[in-house]
Amino acid sequence: MPPPPHIVGLQHFTTYAEIDEILRSRNFRQGSHQESQPFFGRSLLTIDGDEHFERRRLEAPLFAKAALEYYEHTELIPLIDKTLEECRDNRDADGVVRADLCVLLRTMLARIAAATTGIDGVDTPERTTAFREYVEQLGTGATVEWSTEDHDEVIRRILAVRDDFDRDFFASSVARRRVLVESFHQGEIERNELPVDLITMLYLHWNDDWDEGLPIREACLFLVAATQTTTHSVPHLIAHLDEWFESHPQDRAKVADREYIKRAAHEALRLHLPSPALLRIANEDVTLSNGKTIATDERVACLFTPANRDPKVFGPDAGEFNPFREVSSVKPWGLTFGGGEHICIGRTLVTGLSARTDNDEGTDGTLVNIASALYEAGIEIDPDDPPTYTEASHHDAYGRFPILLTKL
Repeated sequence: MPPPPHIVGLQHFTTYAEIDEILRSRNFRQGSHQESQPFFGRSLLTIDGDEHFERRRLEAPLFAKAALEYYEHTELIPLIDKTLEECRDNRDADGVVRADLCVLLRTMLARIAAATTGIDGVDTPERTTAFREYVEQLGTGATVEWSTEDHDEVIRRILAVRDDFDRDFFASSVARRRVLVESFHQGEIERNELPVDLITMLYLHWNDDWDEGLPIREACLFLVAATQTTTHSVPHLIAHLDEWFESHPQDRAKVADREYIKRAAHEALRLHLPSPALLRIANEDVTLSNGKTIATDERVACLFTPANRDPKVFGPDAGEFNPFREVSSVKPWGLTFGGGEHICIGRTLVTGLSARTDNDEGTDGTLVNIASALYEAGIEIDPDDPPTYTEASHHDAYGRFPILLTKL
């Protein structure tokens, strides 16, 4: 497949060192998501400098240790269990439990996305399905630059979807929180009685420079970000481990070891990025450490896929999956969560807290929790219905991933 049009003609950077230097440099500003401005304009993802710093500081409590523990133990783990129970109760006539992993993942992540963002009413199977479908479609708009469809048509279609989402979920969620925030300002309730979610944070710390459409744009960012990385990575993780066990059968029993799953998950994150490239714009003439030059206002493409397979950083077999890979100088997932001031604020929601030392403290993250539960349920790739990639995007994303759950 040819590269997406929005990076054709730009100067490309492909090594880990040069991309890391660009992302960390204050001489560049955000250059991605030009077409997705209707969905993300002035959100945390697209602003820079002091404005970005203040917004990030405002939203940081959503990913503090206590919040992450709440999301994982109160929202995610029970929903994983519930979703698998529903699969068990809806087994096929031949007694086999079959499912599409892509759909299953979005269902599992629906409530944690709602909890972090502040969306009410995701509390029945029907409402969870409706919410999941909204988030899936909003993700299409959020990644319109990578779409293989007509981009103008995608934007028109998904803006209409967002209007429906506003009517069905968002407006009532905002109304309830605005009442609570006003009650706090009037001294009628205490600060700890307010919900800990994005919408509450925005209205609690409202900035008069913001437009009234900012909350739904910021919410769309959070909803997509809370689900996209995990839904993209888990199928790749399962596929890679399936191949790995063919040549390393002695490792098959290690799926019960969460540390093994975590290392394998980091490899899947490194090799398969939800954002294969980011664009940056130079604020002034820049000469990188390796001598390459970038002119003022030039937009450049940082290609994460080759950078995350850079043999100078990840070893001579950097293009291969290896759950025993040892990397000392960088994070094991490489640039998957970006870098510099725009590094993903919700990374620990996916990867967990690295300081975790036992089962009673910290978090494992969405990726390990879901993958471990799937292996406990006996996940196998359906031999009669192999996975297929989506044709609607330049991403290496699966469109369908049929599985069997043999232990339910």
